[in-house]
Amino acid sequence: MSFYHTKRLLLLLLLSSVFLYSQEFRNIANPRSKYLYEYRDIYLSALRDSINSEIYDLEVDRENTGDLADSLFFRTLHYNIYKYRLTDIFDTLETLKNVRSELTENSYFNSRLKKWNDSTVIQYVTFAVELSVLKKYLSAFDLEDFKKTETYRFLKNRLVSESYNTDKMDSVLSRINKLGFEPINFYYRPNSIKEQYQADKFDITKFNFKELTEFTRTHAQALEKAESEYKVNREIIVAILRKETNLGKYPLKYNPFEVLLAQAQFAIENPAYDTMVRINNLKRISRLKNSAANSLYNMVKYTIDNSIDPAETKSNFVGAVGFTQFMPFNLHLAKDGNGDGRADLSNMDDAIMSIANFLNTNGWKNFYDLNSNNRRSITKLILRYNTSDSYAEAVYEIASEIKRQMK
Repeated sequence: MSFYHTKRLLLLLLLSSVFLYSQEFRNIANPRSKYLYEYRDIYLSALRDSINSEIYDLEVDRENTGDLADSLFFRTLHYNIYKYRLTDIFDTLETLKNVRSELTENSYFNSRLKKWNDSTVIQYVTFAVELSVLKKYLSAFDLEDFKKTETYRFLKNRLVSESYNTDKMDSVLSRINKLGFEPINFYYRPNSIKEQYQADKFDITKFNFKELTEFTRTHAQALEKAESEYKVNREIIVAILRKETNLGKYPLKYNPFEVLLAQAQFAIENPAYDTMVRINNLKRISRLKNSAANSLYNMVKYTIDNSIDPAETKSNFVGAVGFTQFMPFNLHLAKDGNGDGRADLSNMDDAIMSIANFLNTNGWKNFYDLNSNNRRSITKLILRYNTSDSYAEAVYEIASEIKRQMK
């Protein structure tokens, strides 16, 4: 082979190598490439494993949790900066100050600090560090940025398929300017199921039944209409309203759009959990994200159909809406109770009619006398509203006492 041909072959090999390496570089550098996401996921998983292998050697001093917060903050620093792409804007000292401040003021954490074992304290503080990062750097909502996400495309495609105008959807979302990250906390609280069960327990002697009977009389017309149309006892409706939002007096401090937009886009894969727990959590996180996207779809439809201002809509910290505390996937069961053409769950007449419609749609087809013979049938139907046995029993007891006192 001549020198010329050898030189040409070497040049071709060099150019091929450059092309291949440049292509590989593009696969890593291009944020839209699946290769980058795979690389990031693998790297983040390795970081979480590395953090997990270190942190349980830390001393947990319950009299000085600030030192623990400092240690966990710096051990997760690179992970959090890399995960949320905060390299150019991360303020280490200011963020650490926020972490310490939030832990100091966190009544949930401080009320349980002495009851939890060391592992649970470490898990919670690690979670709190990442939550503080989310709240500080990612709490603003920008519609134009959101339009680039899979969640937006899902909403758009689904609503367009049902002949909803995309501009109307954008108009709804344009009313939102921030994300709410407190709800994420709910999904990572230790012993949350046990605590929910305790919250559902009640002492009937401590209830203000004078208030409940007065409410029943005040809203007699709406309750009679609901009872007549859907065959649901008025006392059951009132008892549910009492359990859900204390007859509409319980302050709903959250906006469901802020809650659901955060849930659909972000999740904390706590590095303090061991590998198998995190793997199981990934399945749950995927379900939560899909559920949040579906709930956003229902929220958009609800606000469009009922001319409701999305910025003024109120929910609890997991996105349950209005006096009835309907989860968004049940909003299609909301009913107009006052004849104004809107089904607004922050209106009491609408809330009364909506609870009756919910129960009727879910199997409550006959009027029941509130007596021991019907108790099992009634509580089974109440479980369609809330799946807690203690909740269903409480509603039955409250309703029966209202009935007794109204005689």
